[in-house]
Amino acid sequence: MDDTRQILLKEFERVVEPLGIQIVELSVYVGKSGLNIQVIIYREGGVTLDDCERVTRNYNDILNILEPIDENNYTLQVSSPGIDRVFKDEKEYNIFASRHVKIIVDEAFQHSEGGMIRGVLKGLDGDRVVLVPHSDPGGQLTIPIGSIRKTQLDG
Repeated sequence: MDDTRQILLKEFERVVEPLGIQIVELSVYVGKSGLNIQVIIYREGGVTLDDCERVTRNYNDILNILEPIDENNYTLQVSSPGIDRVFKDEKEYNIFASRHVKIIVDEAFQHSEGGMIRGVLKGLDGDRVVLVPHSDPGGQLTIPIGSIRKTQLDG
């Protein structure tokens, strides 16, 4: 199944990049009705219903010609990440740069209030997340990725 996912991911990225859209997550699994493909997309400024429809049409065209996919035996679902998405992959720290986030950190990280830090995400720098905390809008905070328990978009 991982080979199929990698094939789909490569093809889908090729199609959406010219549209200014990024793939946040691609899940592929076999269900009762065949292959289920779930794609979460992101575009700066937000994902519209038209974006989801356009990507669905383009993906369906690709799926109809890819070998491991039976064109009559798959379900495709394309959606936006939502306003409170929980990060599942380190690449999301760069995808969602400039967005407001809340980060829950280990007790060992000293700059948190009650284990949570809210701020504007700057991105990932090596193995550290860079953030402008709401508590210090002129400052910048770097958080070791290993100290983070959960990161979530914050509206």
